[in-house]
Amino acid sequence: MKKKIIGIFVCMLLIGTANVALADWEPGDGHKMHFPQLPDPNGWDVDFHDWWLGDDWMCSETGPVTDIHFWYSWADDGVQDIPWISVEIYSNNPGPPSTPHELLWSRTFQDVDFIIAGPWTGDQGWYHPTTMWIEHDHQQYWQINIVDIVDPFEQEEDVIYWLVIQMPYYSFPYPAIGWKTSKDHWNDNAVFGNPGNWIPLWDPLSAADPIDFAFVITGEEPKPDLICKGRLVWTGVKPGDTVTGTFQVGNDGDPGSLLNWAVETTTLPSWGTNWTFSPSSGTGLPQGSWTTVTVTVEAPNEKNKNFTGKIKVVNSDDSTDYCEIDVSLATPKNRAFNINQLFLRFLENHPHLFPILRYMLGL
Repeated sequence: MKKKIIGIFVCMLLIGTANVALADWEPGDGHKMHFPQLPDPNGWDVDFHDWWLGDDWMCSETGPVTDIHFWYSWADDGVQDIPWISVEIYSNNPGPPSTPHELLWSRTFQDVDFIIAGPWTGDQGWYHPTTMWIEHDHQQYWQINIVDIVDPFEQEEDVIYWLVIQMPYYSFPYPAIGWKTSKDHWNDNAVFGNPGNWIPLWDPLSAADPIDFAFVITGEEPKPDLICKGRLVWTGVKPGDTVTGTFQVGNDGDPGSLLNWAVETTTLPSWGTNWTFSPSSGTGLPQGSWTTVTVTVEAPNEKNKNFTGKIKVVNSDDSTDYCEIDVSLATPKNRAFNINQLFLRFLENHPHLFPILRYMLGL
């Protein structure tokens, strides 16, 4: 296999052998669909052949589809290189039965555009939807990871889409590549066929159990919309004095977005008293805009101390989106002597200098 295959094989002494693979997507990682449809280690692999295979998903979070992951096998474990993969995304025809409807996005990925992980093992069958099936056909299955897609499809929350894939067609019966089935059923059956002619897939043994494919749709992690700029540094503050400063709150979200924000007053530094903010909150801050916040606080009644802390600003519509401003305040020692007192103390300690100073001053 090419170097893109990143499987790691480890022998487990005394208790037998096992294959360990470094995967790009693992259970527990993030996803942007109804739920990840994980591979059935003892399920079927449906032959891609000269048709397309597809399955539907519901978007769980609006945003780009930057990563697509799916599992596959080779008939009779006849592993080959994969030169390309063609991927399409369709809208949903609710049916019944539901099927791919309108083509929304398509891309052909070359072998340098995806990563192969695996293998894992299981007792798997092979299913050629129009002619035959073979139980206990092969043992290995793999994961394909198409990541960091340029100009990705933008999906919308709660909308149903179809992932449709075509793989290279090899001469029957071997080698042949198939999409792995999943135990995780959702909505209607997966399908095979061509645009305008989609046929639902059923388990070939029971003829009553729907087939779903193993795949995961993911996207980039959302960046924070709320950003803060500036910090508050007060030095040489007399104990108990009131000080003032400013910082800025900005909206770095999507174009056209409006942000509601508020200072979280429950987490302010405990050393200050009478904290006030003007404004203390805001609504409808446009993307790319900033608001200046004026802060006043009464310094603690302690001398020669340094105080630090943070002011937290939160997105009123999303508590996980927040930013913080660093705050520091220092109170000096209490200087009891003014300059005249220091000068008199100097003369008391050096009386022999007094005549010279009188002469110089013309006294």
